[in-house]
Amino acid sequence: MKILIPVIGFGRTGGYRVLSEFANAWIRQGHNVDFICLDCSDVPYFPTSANIIRVDLKGKLSEPKSKEQKATRWNHLRALYMGLNALGAQYDVILANHSLTAWPVALAKCGQAKKLYYVQAYEPEYYTSAGNLRGYVFALGSALTYHLGLKKVVNSPIYFKYKNLRASFFVPPGLDLQIFKPSESKEPLANADSIVIGCIGRNEPEKGTIYVLRAFEELCKNDPRFKLRIAAFGTLPDGWEHEKCESVVPKNDRELAEYYRSLDILIAPGTVQHGAPHYPVLEAGACGIPVVTPGYMGATTETAWIVRNKDVDSIKTAVLDISASSEQRLEKTQRFLANIAYYSWDNVARQMATLF
Repeated sequence: MKILIPVIGFGRTGGYRVLSEFANAWIRQGHNVDFICLDCSDVPYFPTSANIIRVDLKGKLSEPKSKEQKATRWNHLRALYMGLNALGAQYDVILANHSLTAWPVALAKCGQAKKLYYVQAYEPEYYTSAGNLRGYVFALGSALTYHLGLKKVVNSPIYFKYKNLRASFFVPPGLDLQIFKPSESKEPLANADSIVIGCIGRNEPEKGTIYVLRAFEELCKNDPRFKLRIAAFGTLPDGWEHEKCESVVPKNDRELAEYYRSLDILIAPGTVQHGAPHYPVLEAGACGIPVVTPGYMGATTETAWIVRNKDVDSIKTAVLDISASSEQRLEKTQRFLANIAYYSWDNVARQMATLF
């Protein structure tokens, strides 16, 4: 098959990694994959072996332009629409993957190409969390994309019937299990000299980082062994700092996996869309690290420590339970690892190609 993926540039968030890895896996499986973007878009942050097609505002093939030439979102959408009109009919599948790309995919004339929409989150909730007019406008625009007539594939069953989103097909994101894997051994925590808690540091309210920070402060008051190691992908709330907190910035997936393996406990405190995929949960679990979370894909009471949403005391209790019980820690992490093969990139890419 020939597959075309339109993107509004190439960002550093998990959704862009998903697209790069899907493309890489499809190419390994014998398909041809291209990305299409505006000519001033950045190069992919997550490596991909797919071809990058760049177009100008008229949809004509173009050479890469300096990233200093800023473009509005309208310019990106116009370029994608014109580019899809010009090139879309050459492909078997056009894959919208974000609410902003759904509009040009739905409206462009692409011959007999099948148009699909891979929904990686219910975006309106993330836009409205900003609490401003711009956020509400984008929330409305993204909510309307679920009614454009595109065949929708969601990344979690929770989105089969979620607010105004309806879908019947589900394919989860994947993991590179050659990178995200356990270390050779992990020492019991009950008598350890230090216990390292970790979280992905983000400043968006829905990521819930503040609840980890507050729980850590209380844990430290009663037990000086606790340390916090944050993978900083954003500023911490209100300039928060602590003498026992260390920030690291993983530069790639290998460094991110090393970060997870350096932890004793990973807390993933996101506050919305529980049951959906959340990479810190899957990645830390694949590295054999105990996960504390309100509940995301892969995390159940059998495989992780499920806590109440936005609840500092619940997080504290879970961390203390993990620290005290090496037997339960081993049982749950082993159950998580037993299920993780399902998320290999080759497996989930094959599922998606079957839907195509």
